[in-house]
Amino acid sequence: MAHANPVPEKTSSAKYFYGRITRDEAEIILRERGFKEGQYLLRESISPLGNYAISLCHSGKVHHYIIEKQVDGQFMIPEGQKFPGPLTLIRHYEQHPAGFVTTPTIPCNRLPSQAPVAFRGMTYNDLEQEIISRAKSVKKVNMDKALGPMREHLVKMVARDLHTNMPWYHAKIEREEAEKRIRKEGHEDGKFLVRQREGSDSKVKPYALTLSLDGSCRHYVIKCQSDGKYTVDDGPPKFECLIMLVDHYHNKQDGLACKLVKPVCPSKYDRAKFQKYMDNCSDNLVYYSHQTVNNHNGVNNNAPPRESAPVPPLGHPMSRKPSQAGRKLPPVPNLDGDWVHPSEQTDPILIRDIGISSENLEDEYVRVRKDQGKYHWGLELDREQITLQERLGGGQFGDVVKGVCKLGVRNIPVAIKTLKNEQMVPGQVPELLKEAQVMKDLSHKHIVRMIGLCKGDCIMLVLEIAPLGPLNKFLPHHKEMQISNVVELMWQVAQGMAYLESMKFVHRDLAARNVLLVTERLAKISDFGMSKALARDSNYYEANTAGKWPLKWYAPECVYYWKFDSRSDVWSYGISFWEAVSYGDKPYRKMKGQDILNFLNEGKRLTQPYTCPNEAYDIMLECWEFDPNMRPTFSQLVYKVKDLFDSLKAASQ
Repeated sequence: MAHANPVPEKTSSAKYFYGRITRDEAEIILRERGFKEGQYLLRESISPLGNYAISLCHSGKVHHYIIEKQVDGQFMIPEGQKFPGPLTLIRHYEQHPAGFVTTPTIPCNRLPSQAPVAFRGMTYNDLEQEIISRAKSVKKVNMDKALGPMREHLVKMVARDLHTNMPWYHAKIEREEAEKRIRKEGHEDGKFLVRQREGSDSKVKPYALTLSLDGSCRHYVIKCQSDGKYTVDDGPPKFECLIMLVDHYHNKQDGLACKLVKPVCPSKYDRAKFQKYMDNCSDNLVYYSHQTVNNHNGVNNNAPPRESAPVPPLGHPMSRKPSQAGRKLPPVPNLDGDWVHPSEQTDPILIRDIGISSENLEDEYVRVRKDQGKYHWGLELDREQITLQERLGGGQFGDVVKGVCKLGVRNIPVAIKTLKNEQMVPGQVPELLKEAQVMKDLSHKHIVRMIGLCKGDCIMLVLEIAPLGPLNKFLPHHKEMQISNVVELMWQVAQGMAYLESMKFVHRDLAARNVLLVTERLAKISDFGMSKALARDSNYYEANTAGKWPLKWYAPECVYYWKFDSRSDVWSYGISFWEAVSYGDKPYRKMKGQDILNFLNEGKRLTQPYTCPNEAYDIMLECWEFDPNMRPTFSQLVYKVKDLFDSLKAASQ
């Protein structure tokens, strides 16, 4: 059913519309403003432009529904009816809630002094004034259409030029000058500026982002693609304009060394404009939750300004209670037993003859990826292409077999995960197929790549092979390996995990047993059976049930709240690093599950192995911070571990 009104109401007129805030920010706002059944707010999607989302409270959780703009200009939730605008849609579902888990009955209104966020440092009021000004310059334009059907088009037109008025834009300056300006302001993690690159006089100007981290500058090229959209270092996110790009990297790290935090402005930039920008540029959570709510929403909250306080030890009387968290906490997984992963109880199998030297394997696999694009090979393989050889071991979902895969005229050595048809559960997607779905789009030197999938008498997932096997099995038999070599391998693991972080994947099973060695100098991350791809507007995955989890490697928030993100992977990286520098020792020895939780709650951590450099142990302790936000990102770990490797290598020469 389509509604006839051609001019929808202006979305920013609704008191429950918060503008371009993230999913996580919406959840925190709702929790702090009552978290009642049916309470909701409306927000504009971070990406793509023109879509909205409604965040709705039900049974102690926040549910998010995309309100998608259709080609005819109408709006609808998935499998719902069409409406001329988001506000009309919400009013309809207030009376007819079919399609939502509960009726949206309580609007979570902004304070009267608050305006919705359009971009970082810019309110909707500011943006709409720019749109009106631009629309008036167009002859005979209908102003109702300018803020209605033409809005997205005008937003793009206006937004393309907005960067020239932003305090972070420095026009055409050299790289050295950019570094000088940041040094003059004083290095702080997340300080940044955007500059037009030297020699860029063409109509489509290339730009660069300069970012401060750990007292030095990182530089990123901002390229304009053939479709007119901007990317950082050819990364996957694409943006209509620079202000949208900068806005995105304020909210998400997505491959940068850290998030953007504070702009460094040109020396002649108006200080009043800069202060206004900073007032509206505060983290959206701070912007909304630092205000005092006075019965305006039925909630009285005179709490002091909310800061990113450290998470108290889990189990401590001040730790999060169900009422504070807004939902009943899931039960803690069964802590009986010693948290030993099944693969730790198997003996290593040395892969001997693979038909090609280990040193040449990576070059061979790179050629395979190029040939797949060149010859348009799909990921579906015929059974005749695969030759099975000896069994290498057993995984959680089936056997692992050494084999050969015929691609064109070449025979490629591979590892093959198999799942017999009789092992499949009717009506359920096999876990092996879920793993294949995760792996098919991943391609990185330090990740075991997927070659293809075969569905014959059994399902076979064909992967790159790593002849030296898992790190935790290799190191106990090679204690002569220099510690700099071990750190180099963990630097490679950090690079692979930074790639996963940029691709919005959480691994959930990072451990030394899942770091495979092609050679003594080349490591790859493996086993994506538990990995999850995060939703486009989410930074974490929340499990519904507790499975057979490798709890020794899990951060406390995973055990208590079943919540997984790249920061929980960082905790696991710290445990893996400890395993590596101890040359394959087992973390927590024979401690039982509850003993380990008590150990962590008391602020204790794994002790420093006698073979471990002090700097390496400092990195591990950073990874084991209770507060996930205090842990480094993988992009930061890449630099930290690389610096450590360089210093150890220099000292050994």
